[in-house]
Amino acid sequence: MFFVLCAPALAQDAQDRAGELKAWREQCNDPDPDLRLAYVEKAVAGGDAAIQRICTRLALDSDNADIRNLGLRTAVATLPQIRFSVEIPPQLTAAIKAASGNEKKMAELERSYIMRSWQLMQNGLIFEIDGAEPGTSNSVWYPMVGLNDRNNNYKGKTTIVGSRLNWLGRANLPQGECSLNIQLKAGSELAGTFQCADAWPFAVSAKLL
Repeated sequence: MFFVLCAPALAQDAQDRAGELKAWREQCNDPDPDLRLAYVEKAVAGGDAAIQRICTRLALDSDNADIRNLGLRTAVATLPQIRFSVEIPPQLTAAIKAASGNEKKMAELERSYIMRSWQLMQNGLIFEIDGAEPGTSNSVWYPMVGLNDRNNNYKGKTTIVGSRLNWLGRANLPQGECSLNIQLKAGSELAGTFQCADAWPFAVSAKLL
């Protein structure tokens, strides 16, 4: 009996919530870019996780540069960490192929900085994020290469400019000084390169939402 009495009220609550989400989806996709930006800013400041996610996703795929920038800053601010898939550099693939069958050359390649870096990152490159907020373009990222906990010796500053994100700092890798240069792509994807010193760059990518 309790369920029967409550079911209409629950259904009404669900319909009201669905209507609210639909309204925000339409507002954050308004054809007027200024109104769209204002609605996205309001959604971000409102604190409702579902509404924030809806409007952030729409902002990331916007054709307006300012809205995409806000979407990127907001998406980063909602993440405690981000995991990048890492691809082996084609130069390293070629070097492995060339050394195949030659124990001496393969042993030298195994000891190289680039091979050691690949072995540490082939299962993913994780950054823990600190200090990211929708209202700022800067934050501190800690690369967790070969680490279980943050280490202040291995960190760097991340700056978001337009639809690009650039990180410069040190990582627990043979060549410590590294950089991450990525671009926001369609479908809320980040793609670009991770490179240490003058070593061959690694192609990296990650989904934001």
